Amino acid sequence: MNNSTGKTFLLILGVAVVLLLMGQLPTFSFNDFESRPVEMLGDILQPDSTIGGAAQPAEVMQVKKVPVAKYHPAGVTLFEDFSGGKPGGMNHFWSKLLNAKKGGRINIAYFGDSFIESDILTCDLRELLQAKYGGAGPGWVDCGGGVGTNKPTITAKFRNIKENCILNKPFNAELEAINQRYYHASAGATLNLAATKYKPHVTSWDRATLFFTTDARLTVRTSGDSLITGEQVFEPRGEIQVMETKGHMTKLNYSFPNATSRTRLYGVALDGTKGVALDNFSMRGTPGFMLAKVPVKTMQEMNKYRPYDLIILQFGLNVVNDKATDAQCRAYINRMKKVIEAFRQGFPQASIVVFSVPDRVQRSANGIHTLRGVEKLVGFQRVLASECGVAYLNVHQIMGGNDSMKKFVEEGLAAKDYTHLNYKGGKELANRIYQSILAGVENYRRGVR
Repeated sequence: MNNSTGKTFLLILGVAVVLLLMGQLPTFSFNDFESRPVEMLGDILQPDSTIGGAAQPAEVMQVKKVPVAKYHPAGVTLFEDFSGGKPGGMNHFWSKLLNAKKGGRINIAYFGDSFIESDILTCDLRELLQAKYGGAGPGWVDCGGGVGTNKPTITAKFRNIKENCILNKPFNAELEAINQRYYHASAGATLNLAATKYKPHVTSWDRATLFFTTDARLTVRTSGDSLITGEQVFEPRGEIQVMETKGHMTKLNYSFPNATSRTRLYGVALDGTKGVALDNFSMRGTPGFMLAKVPVKTMQEMNKYRPYDLIILQFGLNVVNDKATDAQCRAYINRMKKVIEAFRQGFPQASIVVFSVPDRVQRSANGIHTLRGVEKLVGFQRVLASECGVAYLNVHQIMGGNDSMKKFVEEGLAAKDYTHLNYKGGKELANRIYQSILAGVENYRRGVR
């Protein structure tokens, strides 16, 4: 190193030392003046640099999560889910619908009174869901007699089959299935099922499942339009058994050549191999709480073959009146709690939703108006869902609230008893419920509860 270069180096080193030492000078103030710290190398040194101390962690940038808006179309009533994300809430059902394109089945059980009798409302809700998510067939058909086979979505004829219904005496509740019925067949009994053209997706089906129990050997024979006549023998097992028939069908005939009183038939489920199946379980005149008498063991056995993803409970028309008190409504929902608990045990995977009582009006000196007990029961049914940790849908609100049934009658959508819808009105209400379902799926997709 020559003399000139050495002097330059020493000069630069000296300046650097002075700058560093100036950074250690204390600040001072005089009157309104306050000195600032000298940071001559501030542009060089990084925040985590160490000068006589430990390195300081770099500041982490916080990214704010933008809340997702709830999807709530105008005029649509949303489901309320009181489950907190636990089993019994709607998440299971929403997930099934959201992933419907991946295949698989989506089973719905719709329990109600005469409001849905003969597949009113449910036939249109089924059609809407099958059109969007796939599926075929009218779902559950009772094995004979009663309103369970009296509907435009299927033609059913039977012989030598006797109905036993919970509303009739004698009746052994230990023998019933979830349709609250059982059927005894005698030798030579037959059940003939044929599709109709009432709705596009009930004109055929791809799978038929017969549900029964037998305490003696039972022979079942089948025939149909595109099926080879078959025969299957079942041994006694002391639990529900099923016979499955697969293939494209528009009709299906069952015969029971050696049936005895030791055999109980329940129903036949007519479905597609994937997509939505919606079963109508109506019972005229029932308040709903008698469903608690269905043995949980029977539900669990049915769940092996028909695991429901959604269970709908819509009752109240046979309970509500103009003089209903809070105490009477509370007593009613306490009995319905036992129904929900039974379904939780029988179908633990299922989403469960309480549909409120619809509107009901009556004539009085003041005109035709909603029964005073309707609003009271609607509120208590919401309490029922909340206390049981399941979902709730205000069907009374969906119809239009108080006096909406009067409007339905005036528009030709309901019977003049001001209580029951006709098929035209059932279609209208089904579409409104369907919009609530679509909103529920969309909010689940968005992660909004």
